[in-house]
Amino acid sequence: MFDFIIGKVDYKKDNIITLLNELKLGFSICVINDEKYEIGKEYKIYTHLFLKEEEALLYGFETQVDRYVFSELIKISGIGPKTAQNILKKVTSQGLISLIKNKDINALKKISVIGVKADRVYYELKNKVFNIETYDYKYPKVFEVLSNLGYDTQKVFKVLNDLKDGLDDSEAIKEAIVVLKNE
Repeated sequence: MFDFIIGKVDYKKDNIITLLNELKLGFSICVINDEKYEIGKEYKIYTHLFLKEEEALLYGFETQVDRYVFSELIKISGIGPKTAQNILKKVTSQGLISLIKNKDINALKKISVIGVKADRVYYELKNKVFNIETYDYKYPKVFEVLSNLGYDTQKVFKVLNDLKDGLDDSEAIKEAIVVLKNE
């Protein structure tokens, strides 16, 4: 129905923003993290309309890939929009795609929101995300170690992606922990 909406943020609270467009229409949109949006600033939000029995909810995303992954996640039995948003908040669409492309089911299981649904998520999405261009995350063994230590998976992906190439796993762990502790 709506591919995207461009407007200025008029209101934000509890991961819901209101975008006011040029026609003076305010769209209430559920987003993953309302802290990314500033009131009065203009954004282009890619949307997904989710119809429930008695209401229609508009979910918003920064990129088309985010929206696509969300729409594929909610097709999986047992994963609704809130769970799908929580998955994307924990690991990002790029991170989830990288885990699936790398067949890293153990890492998927360690993401608290996915947990026991990891096998189902992997098998449902493996053919649907294969052609999406992503960065392959560096140092998969280091990712597993850091996630086992309880570090936020989204931060771990970012830190590992920013590390220089060619480090052995122990060096990568040391450098990643230094960066993670300073955040």
